[in-house]
Amino acid sequence: MRLFRGLKRSDYQDVLRALGYFIDDHGYTDVRIVETEDGVVLQGRVPDRHDIGASSYDTYLITDDDIKIMVRDAFMRRGQKPPAYSE
Repeated sequence: MRLFRGLKRSDYQDVLRALGYFIDDHGYTDVRIVETEDGVVLQGRVPDRHDIGASSYDTYLITDDDIKIMVRDAFMRRGQKPPAYSE
């Protein structure tokens, strides 16, 4: 992820917490998270999807910009000041 470039440290804890909220909000199980240069690919099983021909997984490319927004929103939900990311 380019997200952490320019920061003094990589704070995966905040990113994983924000992704966890997304996962819980969608009710996913059997989750896969793969870090890429552009962000993360997140794949989660949809428990109630059993139609023939329908994929039981949803797959997302969550870009660095998406992650910034998710982390910012997570901080705001907790009443804290979000981190400042350099461009």
